[in-house]
Amino acid sequence: MKNKAYKIVTVALFAVILITLPVLTFVFNPSDPRPFSENENRYLSTFPSLSVETLKNEKFMNGFETWFSDRFFGREQWIKLRNATERLIGKIDVNGVFTSNDRMMEIWSGYDSDFILKNLNALNSFSQLYPDIPMYFMLAPTSQEIYSDLFPASAPIGSQSELLEFCRDNLTAMQTVNVIPTLKLHSQDYIYYRTDHHWTSYGAYLAYYDAAKVMGFKPSDLNEYDIEHAAYDFRGTLYSKTLDDGITPDVMDYYHPHSVKNVTFTRLENTEKKKYDSLYFRDYLKVKDKYSSFLGPNCPYMDIVTEADGPSLLIFKDSYAHSLIPFLTAHFGRITVLDMRYIKTSINDFVKVKNYDSVLILYNAITFSQDKDIRRLNMG
Repeated sequence: MKNKAYKIVTVALFAVILITLPVLTFVFNPSDPRPFSENENRYLSTFPSLSVETLKNEKFMNGFETWFSDRFFGREQWIKLRNATERLIGKIDVNGVFTSNDRMMEIWSGYDSDFILKNLNALNSFSQLYPDIPMYFMLAPTSQEIYSDLFPASAPIGSQSELLEFCRDNLTAMQTVNVIPTLKLHSQDYIYYRTDHHWTSYGAYLAYYDAAKVMGFKPSDLNEYDIEHAAYDFRGTLYSKTLDDGITPDVMDYYHPHSVKNVTFTRLENTEKKKYDSLYFRDYLKVKDKYSSFLGPNCPYMDIVTEADGPSLLIFKDSYAHSLIPFLTAHFGRITVLDMRYIKTSINDFVKVKNYDSVLILYNAITFSQDKDIRRLNMG
């Protein structure tokens, strides 16, 4: 009898939820047809068009499913509840994020050597086109590599140190910058954000310091910067995947070199080049995507001209470079930055490589192990 009553109550509750949730979703649906989700850093889907045609080809139903999954009432609270339940039952990760010691870390399981070789062959071909230009390769580790001891033995994590060795062994004309030992030495310092996949400004500074040794310029000491605490409430990309409010929000710092007084900063935005007089976009400090305050959001082309009487540098990068580049402005008169993920044509449409004194390739290990876009350097 009790079991029957329990089943009836369970079915009734499920029915109430099944009916109530769609009603609440429509009643409280945002008036904006395509609202922006700060947590996910994307625009939510629009309501699909309804017609005989879209009903026949199932575009309406497929679009409705996407729209409803984006918009259902209390969506973030449901996601938080689901993620908390997964943690309680002992799941190692939530949406690919492992949490330990007040720190979130993206899980990376390893690399495909054939895939990496294709990327490296593209870099080798590129360097052979410009044999007189010194070229450098920095593979930035993610926090998983530095704090691998926090993972349980059963966690499916790969070795980014091994990936770096593989890259070094197969690059024919680029010097490798290995920042892993230095970052491990400073693992007790604040070198990675707790809620985001990037390194902090101090972590980027340590990488810059190592790069200077290989690239042949004298790095600046910490006392040569004014350090500004720009934000205290940063919750980044890993928080967006877990919505775990139990992790301490991050502090975001800007390091202002004393020797750099003025910069002319150009970005290619929607096919138009726009100029700025700062590397920091402070409006982003008011929203969730605070990391974009470093040089702005990703774009195909950036160019930085300083008053430094120094050489020119061409950088191919992912977003890890954004918090490191400000340190380089004290040593280079011009820094041009290309993001191959947003360039679909030849790089000759953007720069003349022969006009630069050196080249730096800077990617984090996860991006480099998964991204094919760097191979377009073969196009010259």
